[in-house]
Amino acid sequence: MYYLFCTFFTKNHENRQAIKITLLLASSLTVMSGALIAPALPRMAEVFAGVPHAAFLTKLILTIPAIFIAVLSPVAGWLVDRFGKMRLFVVSMLLYAVAGGAGFVLSDLYHILISRAVLGIAVAGIMTTATTLIGDYFAGDERKQFLGTQAAFMAFGGTVFVTLSGWLADIGWRFPFLVYLFSLVVLVLVQKYLHEPQISQDNAPQSSTGARNKRWIGIMYAATFFGMMMFYMIPVQSPFLLKQMGAGSNFIGGLGVMVATLFAALAGQNYGRLKRRLSFVSIYFLTFGLMAAGYAVVYIATDIWLVIVGMVLAGTGAGWLMPNANLCLIEIVPPHSRGKVIGGLTSAVFAGQFLSPIAIQPVVDATSLNIAYGVAAVLLVVVALTFLAGKSIPQRKPATV
Repeated sequence: MYYLFCTFFTKNHENRQAIKITLLLASSLTVMSGALIAPALPRMAEVFAGVPHAAFLTKLILTIPAIFIAVLSPVAGWLVDRFGKMRLFVVSMLLYAVAGGAGFVLSDLYHILISRAVLGIAVAGIMTTATTLIGDYFAGDERKQFLGTQAAFMAFGGTVFVTLSGWLADIGWRFPFLVYLFSLVVLVLVQKYLHEPQISQDNAPQSSTGARNKRWIGIMYAATFFGMMMFYMIPVQSPFLLKQMGAGSNFIGGLGVMVATLFAALAGQNYGRLKRRLSFVSIYFLTFGLMAAGYAVVYIATDIWLVIVGMVLAGTGAGWLMPNANLCLIEIVPPHSRGKVIGGLTSAVFAGQFLSPIAIQPVVDATSLNIAYGVAAVLLVVVALTFLAGKSIPQRKPATV
């Protein structure tokens, strides 16, 4: 509330709290791109039942933005490093409102899929720019804390928006699409409070882009891709699992998404404290270990509430995934390369989201939703143990910003 007060009532362009809340709200738009319509998916599958492969295509409505984000985020990162951030930020937010809200008026499933693809283009620009700006505006402990706050705010925003979406979906499946117009409010704040930061060139870029660090960048990308592919089982699969187990409304069907994102928010908010005690590698072990435990609980669950317990554990672990990756990459690359590297990370995030239903659906079709979560738990344990046996990630000395 203090951040919000500062944002709306201060007149100082340089006000730090106003900058923070604007970046947080902009970051929340990225999680809205997919999870927002998750509670409406079962109803959409019924509405478009006459379309071939409707059940699969309605799940792609949730995730198709991700493939366009994955493909275009490196391009967005290059544009950020080459031409600056604010123009791309503004254009992306306008495109977000138009493409996101289009689902409210479109009646053809394939047209909705096209609008979702355009939404992905917008999110590529927003996500890459917002995280790069955080690296530019903040440093040291303030950066660590704020990256955790960013992850928490995104997760908490997801909880709020998915809850709202669940209520709106009970009115009609189209209504959740209207929430995308919130980006117009954020755009006003971006125009008022953000500016293009001035960044000096790093004095020793060669030392920060050596083979060892490039190898760790690749590992961060791979871990993030896998983690998001596993975590996105919750918004994609849990509404169907809960409905199968007796959920009587879209609101209850979206409950797994709500609690997972809520506990991810709580974990993310405490990331700064955790990072002061543990290494990047240790945090990855906890992230994947808790997600594995949560999915193991879902695998053995016989009622809705035990599934919810599993979602709490998985959400808690996932809450550390993005701040850990973001902070690691920001600290091991020079400022003038951050856009490109963060663009690559954004690509990994949303490639994992897009491929989640594609990778998991064959397991679901061959077995069941519960068993699919059990398979995911085993894979997560393997990755957690790999990080437990891993070495520390090298860090570069902070550059002058």
